[in-house]
Amino acid sequence: MAKLHAPPNEAETRRDSAARFLYDQEELERLFGALVAQWRADTVFLSSVDKMATHPAYQRIIGLGRQALPLILRELQQQPDHWFWALHAISGEDPVQPGDNFDKAVAAWLAWGRQLCGMRGYASKF
Repeated sequence: MAKLHAPPNEAETRRDSAARFLYDQEELERLFGALVAQWRADTVFLSSVDKMATHPAYQRIIGLGRQALPLILRELQQQPDHWFWALHAISGEDPVQPGDNFDKAVAAWLAWGRQLCGMRGYASKF
């Protein structure tokens, strides 16, 4: 006799549906790396941070959402660049003090990231 299965409840259905839009870590890192390479290649000669931040590859990185935060922070640590717009857009935070220069802004975001990632259990990501 066949077993009857209860239909999935609404919470399970939403969770399963949402999971289809998340990347596994390997896929996320591959996509992120490709987007960063494209962004850097296309913006290497730009001086406008607005134009850098509105580049399609940068916007796709923002679209990756919170999953991308550790990758952006690692990139900021390894090769500092204009990641502040993306970090703010994704997190809604801004640890940079008015008047901070680029190096201080980098340090502020990395400190913020270490605190956040430490609380979430993935401090070793960057």
